[in-house]
Amino acid sequence: MDVCIKNINDDDWRNFKSESVKHGLKLGDFFNKLVKEHHLRCKESNWENVLYGKKKLKKVLMKEDAKKIRSEFREHFNMRM
Repeated sequence: MDVCIKNINDDDWRNFKSESVKHGLKLGDFFNKLVKEHHLRCKESNWENVLYGKKKLKKVLMKEDAKKIRSEFREHFNMRM
């Protein structure tokens, strides 16, 4: 399949071609490899651990502390108590 990619900097294009030669791949194969690696890195993000992992502050912050912090916050910003 022939594809035209517009607005690529000449230096970046030369670097892309030289990297594909260094890896011993054709341009299309090298591009496919880069896209696959990019997708893998995106999936390996930290968000799943942040959202669903162990809550580290849970033991430190007890319910009483949360109530105290909430009341101080409301008092400081003149909110209803």
